[in-house]
Amino acid sequence: MDRGNGRHAKSVNALQPVQRRAGILKRMSGFAGRMALLGLHYMAKRTPLPVLYRMGERLGRLAYRLSRRYRTVADRNLQMAYGESLSDGERRRLVEQVFIHFAKSLMEFLVGDGLSPDDLRRMVTLVGEEHLQWCVQQGKGTLIITAHYGNWEIAARYLTQCKGYVLNVVARDADDSATTLLVNRIREQGGYRVFPRGQAVRAVLQALKRNELVALLPDQNAGDVFVPFFGRLAGTVAGPALLALRSGAPILPVFCTRQPDNTYLFEMLPPFVVQPSGDKERDVTETMAHITALIEQQVRKHPSQWLWLHNRWKTRPPEEVYATSTAS
Repeated sequence: MDRGNGRHAKSVNALQPVQRRAGILKRMSGFAGRMALLGLHYMAKRTPLPVLYRMGERLGRLAYRLSRRYRTVADRNLQMAYGESLSDGERRRLVEQVFIHFAKSLMEFLVGDGLSPDDLRRMVTLVGEEHLQWCVQQGKGTLIITAHYGNWEIAARYLTQCKGYVLNVVARDADDSATTLLVNRIREQGGYRVFPRGQAVRAVLQALKRNELVALLPDQNAGDVFVPFFGRLAGTVAGPALLALRSGAPILPVFCTRQPDNTYLFEMLPPFVVQPSGDKERDVTETMAHITALIEQQVRKHPSQWLWLHNRWKTRPPEEVYATSTAS
């Protein structure tokens, strides 16, 4: 018997119990999260909004205290973005406000199928709809670009239920399949269709051919292109630019910002069309740099409403990785 193969077999066998335990823990965690979400969903539909907001604030403060991992990620991100312009205390307070904002947004999402069009009209003030109307008139569909900022789910419900637009959203599945089914059911009850990220290109192009709206949130870590975000390169998806080039659909930036009274200002900015230059790589990079700059401008206005809990700068440019490896 080859001794090397024997050692390899032993190491694989030794790993199997660890992998099994990790799998069991992941399933248990997914189940617990799903049960918590179902419980909150049941409660949210039976609770008045003012009470839900108070509950969301308490839930956010509790999550802030308990979630050391995400506190650390958010604090590191803020240090990278703002440097010494924010003190330690200012960063801590801002991170806590991020937790509170997203806990409130979760409550709004879970009560969403209990909100009537009149409720949504009271909650949302839309500015700039003429920009969307111009996009629709072009007849090539509309690529709506927003971010994990404010409340994009409320914006989606408003567009479908109050304005009658046909909207599709591209979203990542949850790690737990049953949670994905629950979340997507709530979304589809709101009147908008969900395309799973990673399998959406054909469905998106077909929707654009039907002159429908497709919403994308390209503000999370990826490795397609690297563009500036808060003064440093961030790995970013190329999808919105590629879809715009392929379809000719205009890109419409939108942001739905929470106001102090928990209503929302839903702003539609001037759209733009990506004109092919013959250099596809440059077109994609410049388009995503422009989109990312618009997102940064909005986040700087209301930093507590963006998802600093996500490791936005995780993927580094190949040349930076190479330089780091050679230096070590």
